[in-house]
Amino acid sequence: MIQFEFEEHSADDPQVVVLALTGELDLTNAQELGERLESVVSTGSSSLVLDLTRVAFIDSAALHVLFRGARGLSKERFGLVIEPASAISRTFEIVGLDAVATVGGSVHDVMATLSSG
Repeated sequence: MIQFEFEEHSADDPQVVVLALTGELDLTNAQELGERLESVVSTGSSSLVLDLTRVAFIDSAALHVLFRGARGLSKERFGLVIEPASAISRTFEIVGLDAVATVGGSVHDVMATLSSG
């Protein structure tokens, strides 16, 4: 089961919400993930960063949710943190998620790219 944790980065930018995810993202929890993303977007935050460094697996249902999130925010406001050498990184590259979201290896790197964009 996926666990959600919110972490506000008000010192850097109070308008950025960081959501750290742990576990496997698949059909069993994709709807819950989508609802969580929608609730963050509806709060009026300017940017959302998903820290996926502790996600071991992601399927097409969860990828669809991430694409929907990217579409709702734009690449300049939606960031994904992934381990560069992970299978998830390769999956994102294959499906083109890096074309619609800012992708980086650390929360700091992604937030820096979002704030400079």
